[in-house]
Amino acid sequence: MTVDLAALPHLSAVFDRLRSGRHLCADDGPLYLALRAEYAAYDAVFAALGFDLVQHERGFFYFQAEAELGKEATQLAVFFFVLVQAWADAGHDIEASAFDAGGFLIAKLPHFSRDSWGEIMSQSGTSNHDELEEVVRRLERYGFAERIGDDRFRFRTPAWRFLDLCRDVWERFGEPNDITVNEDGATV
Repeated sequence: MTVDLAALPHLSAVFDRLRSGRHLCADDGPLYLALRAEYAAYDAVFAALGFDLVQHERGFFYFQAEAELGKEATQLAVFFFVLVQAWADAGHDIEASAFDAGGFLIAKLPHFSRDSWGEIMSQSGTSNHDELEEVVRRLERYGFAERIGDDRFRFRTPAWRFLDLCRDVWERFGEPNDITVNEDGATV
């Protein structure tokens, strides 16, 4: 496939964001629209550079990482696992809860409300509310969440990756209470 790089709108901005780990969805306006309209061309360019562009079935884009989950990715996953467990324990619909337009107050997150949750958060490297707020900032930086004011955030479409991961892990290993994090930050 021959691609005219000059004809690809926002190529540099799209590449910079995806390369930094960001997930692009409809909330990203022109960058997302350009990717959606010219997916094959962007995919060809990025593949030539050694990047694997993924178009998720839920309508967002990201670069597939080849390496195992690092500490930061593990923190994000554990954050989401605890949140999903809290919703499930409260009898809430998981998908509706995740994408509630009103979002979530950071101060009211349940991650340290149970000893077992606080322990797994600590094992992943998040041991207090200040560090929990940093995890929310990372979710925002990678395109999984966006701030609604200073003290609230909501999940964006790419958060489906975490919901899918939760489902996969629970199908394989059982309920989240049976999951621990080892010294390297890996989920076991």
